[in-house]
Amino acid sequence: MTAIRLTVEDALFAFLQQKESGPDGPLLGKMFDVLREFLGGGGKRVRPLYCCLGWSSVANAPIDSTVLRAAAGLELFHTFALVHDDLIDGSERRHDRPTAHRVFAAHGPQERAAWFGESAAVLLGDLCEVWAAELLGGLGGGAEQAVVRGILDRMRGELVLGQYLDLLASGDDCGSVDSALRVIHYKTTKYTVERPMQIGAALAGAGPAHLDACAAYARPLGEAFQMYDDLEDVVVGGSGAGTDGGDLREGKHTVVLALAMRHARPEAAERLRKLVGDSSLSEQDLAEARALIAATGAPDMVKRMVLERRQQALTILEGAPFHPVAKEALRRLTDLAVPGVRQW
Repeated sequence: MTAIRLTVEDALFAFLQQKESGPDGPLLGKMFDVLREFLGGGGKRVRPLYCCLGWSSVANAPIDSTVLRAAAGLELFHTFALVHDDLIDGSERRHDRPTAHRVFAAHGPQERAAWFGESAAVLLGDLCEVWAAELLGGLGGGAEQAVVRGILDRMRGELVLGQYLDLLASGDDCGSVDSALRVIHYKTTKYTVERPMQIGAALAGAGPAHLDACAAYARPLGEAFQMYDDLEDVVVGGSGAGTDGGDLREGKHTVVLALAMRHARPEAAERLRKLVGDSSLSEQDLAEARALIAATGAPDMVKRMVLERRQQALTILEGAPFHPVAKEALRRLTDLAVPGVRQW
């Protein structure tokens, strides 16, 4: 998998170099600097990996240039989503680096720095989506091309829908478990695991039953992956205790927060409502919010949900019609998606 990741990165940066050397390259200037810095910021290349393993689950053959092109396109599509997501959330940092709009702001006119940074980030995200469409367009041949195009069209719409549902859920209350899982379904599961796997498999000529197996494996894993990630922002003394509390400051409607509100005593629930969603939360307030959530038992409930979904994904994988080599790699990737849960 390390070799796949490096090969995809080579293909991705070769594409960007081609764009930078083209007639419009000099005009984009800072765009390339910010994009390269963003892409080098510690991303796991999860979507390209799932695309390549989708291919390998069908074809017992080396990954070809078509699949690498699709994988590179998926990473640019992911970059488009992240740049816009950071802007919507007002995030200052990602992977301990300034977000794209903050970098642009630092290089814009001082009197309109915020406006310049946000505007440039919108355009960078748009540019990544345009280039992703270029890489992902026209892949495969004959019937395969139509299947891949259908999956891509659905993926694009699902991502926007997931982002919109996330936006709608940012009201005054803390949401429900069902609404949080619905956002995860569209914003994470579909475009992180299911669609990338299906794109790779479709390029290798997979039929409907194989594509359905990709989806069946992806759904519980995608939910486990996102709930694990959300949990890291609220667990006191856990592996994510050093996070900045972004989810709580943004008032993001996560499963752990919904469960905490459901099981909190009335006075604790009222206090949580006042704390969550306040972008100016102090470290002391953040610690209080985390302690209130922990006292409800919600983190342990979410841990059980993560474990159950991880096991569901592994059980489905065991019976899936995938090539044994790809199946073993997918087992390893399942554990990488939710590291350390065996010790829970």
